[in-house]
Amino acid sequence: MPAHTLTDMEETDSRSTVETVADALTEAVRDGRLVPGQRLTENAFTSRLGVSRSSVREAFRRLTADGLLTAEPHRGVMVRQLSRSEVDNLFQVRGALETLAVKLALPVLHQAPETLVALQTDLDAAAEQGDMNRFSELNARFHRLFRETADNPLLNETLTRLSNSLYWLQFRVLVDRRDVFDTNRQHRQLTDCVVADDTAGAEAAMLDHVENARQLIQSLPDDHFAAPPAPAKSKAKGNQRNAKA
Repeated sequence: MPAHTLTDMEETDSRSTVETVADALTEAVRDGRLVPGQRLTENAFTSRLGVSRSSVREAFRRLTADGLLTAEPHRGVMVRQLSRSEVDNLFQVRGALETLAVKLALPVLHQAPETLVALQTDLDAAAEQGDMNRFSELNARFHRLFRETADNPLLNETLTRLSNSLYWLQFRVLVDRRDVFDTNRQHRQLTDCVVADDTAGAEAAMLDHVENARQLIQSLPDDHFAAPPAPAKSKAKGNQRNAKA
């Protein structure tokens, strides 16, 4: 068994601390304690979490790469806010990849559906009891089951990063409770299709599920979204003005 140097152990501890900070930030967004456009400072999280500034800085970088945060010149790091068109792009890609995960995972889950069926039973109970925290946790596990069972590391990694989108994390905070619980209909349809070995039906149920979430997000007021980018000035017009001058 290879010996681990002190440097190796320090690097492992450092990575673990960064992951802890990144998880804490993600949960704060999920719970609505951090809101779109909110500015984040290293000092605040260093003192709040009792970690080094370098760990907070690295967690900021990681979540910026994942698209949850954004770094802007002279403004620092903020919780990223998307425009309506960016939200459409996000859900379009997510729908395609979630559907692929269903297609790849279905043969395995059909042969051994116990975990999926148990999750669906728990989702039904949480929806009936109006337990939003429990429902949200189970919903995350439901989607994770498909992407992990698909046995495609790149697909799993990409969907995990998309799961860190502000609008996916805060879905239960942004959308009316009744609409959130109503999304369980698509869960149930999907589970039934997997048990019945109906690949086409399962793919359609997942696509419908993601599209329904997109429509609910897009129904929110404009102040939940970033302003669309200003149209770029035409180079041709600029050249014409220069020619006239």
